[in-house]
Amino acid sequence: MRNPKSSLITTKPGQVTNSLPRRMMKPHASAWGTALAWILSIGAVLLLWQMVAGFYPVAILPSPSETLEALRWLTTRSSFYEHLRLTAMRGATGFILAMSLGSTIGFLMGRYQLAAWLLNPLVAISTMVPPIFWVAVMIIWMGLGSGPPVLVVVITATPLVAVNIAQGMHSIQPRLVEMSQIFQVNRMTRLRELYLPALSGHLFAAALIAVRFAWRTVIMAEFIGSTNGLGNRLAWARQNLEMNLAFAYLLVIVGLGMTLEYGILRPAKRRWGWEYDKDESGRIKAET
Repeated sequence: MRNPKSSLITTKPGQVTNSLPRRMMKPHASAWGTALAWILSIGAVLLLWQMVAGFYPVAILPSPSETLEALRWLTTRSSFYEHLRLTAMRGATGFILAMSLGSTIGFLMGRYQLAAWLLNPLVAISTMVPPIFWVAVMIIWMGLGSGPPVLVVVITATPLVAVNIAQGMHSIQPRLVEMSQIFQVNRMTRLRELYLPALSGHLFAAALIAVRFAWRTVIMAEFIGSTNGLGNRLAWARQNLEMNLAFAYLLVIVGLGMTLEYGILRPAKRRWGWEYDKDESGRIKAET
């Protein structure tokens, strides 16, 4: 654990021991309760699905067992893994670009008043534009391929990341920044000891939002304007009334999205999402 005296953001001795149990020692009953809620919810959906599917042919609404059989068949096809690889590559590329660009824009907006004055209107306007518009525009400009899905992810997710990072910058008391400047702390140390700890929670929140938008947007873009990928296969299954395959692809899409969020990002946030003492306004504060 880093010595508090070596950090620009300090906490009172009692606060460390008081905050650790809340973050690291959650009751087992809460975890079991959450797991039980998931099991009951999914079980209820499957039961209702099975009951309703009995009234319709497989071309309209396949049953859960028919969907699982289609999923098993998909996993035996090498082309399925190629489509999966392309979609994952596009989503990851768009996510990385959106996080990089959005973090930079958000940092500038939170750090410099002129940047906030210039960029706030653009960010606000861009969040109001529906992703489907950008999909149509990018297909016209770039044609079919990997370009439109990646760029649509970047355009739609970047403003959301920027807003989260800017809010994190505003949560830091100006006095901390002034102290670092008075003591002539170099930029890398300031970034490592001041900004990153203060922004870690906002970074993970932005990453969660960006992952959700990236995954859904890349599927939508492939559905409309791509010749390959999971979104394209979903469109193909719908067009050919292969609804068992369409639902199987949907299970893959939802499963991968849930794995990214609950298997990677949320555990990473619990592990590395640092928390610091805040004042009544929610700002990161220094010890007085």
